[in-house]
Amino acid sequence: MYSYRIDHDYGLAPNPFGGYCTVAVCKPNIRRSSNLKINDWLIGTGSKSLERSSGIKCITKLIYAMQVTEILDLNSYWNDPRFQYKKPQMGGTLTTIFGDNFYHLDADGNWIQDDCAHRNISGQFNKDHFRKDTEGRNVLISTNFYYFGDNAPEIPNDFISVCHTTQGQKLVWPVELINSFLNWIENNYSKGVNGLPISWSKYNKKK
Repeated sequence: MYSYRIDHDYGLAPNPFGGYCTVAVCKPNIRRSSNLKINDWLIGTGSKSLERSSGIKCITKLIYAMQVTEILDLNSYWNDPRFQYKKPQMGGTLTTIFGDNFYHLDADGNWIQDDCAHRNISGQFNKDHFRKDTEGRNVLISTNFYYFGDNAPEIPNDFISVCHTTQGQKLVWPVELINSFLNWIENNYSKGVNGLPISWSKYNKKK
């Protein structure tokens, strides 16, 4: 189980919509790690940055948990019929604006960054996001996930050590802690989408 803090929760990373929870951008170290395997878990918890930007107390809350059930490279993700829904539509709803499927290779093997939330506000290419996103190489995909967003539950004190408190990510251990933490989630919450992204609180529309 890999744990990290979420600084922004727009439904982009993770993207819990369309029947799959996906991490296709950000977190390059996790996405390209050769140590991460199918059936491993990712959990994202709140942070001071997310609290400041949203006004919602969430630093010890569980934003999402997903079991990795599939791993694709970015270009395969772009071409896969299952994930066309996750291609951004910048004039659409918040769900489609924050789609995460926007990197692909052109005929010459060069990466293209389509219009997306990771471009500059002007709509121009953003080299910083491009570098971090494409360095991650892979997309982590889950059909077994819990996304809470603005309904994020407080993590019980017995499991508070699963939270990472600095930048980057940590490996949760021992396995007994992981199993007990997962049992708490599975016994108390429903799989799938259980809330809206916290950072949507600044918008009037929430769809």
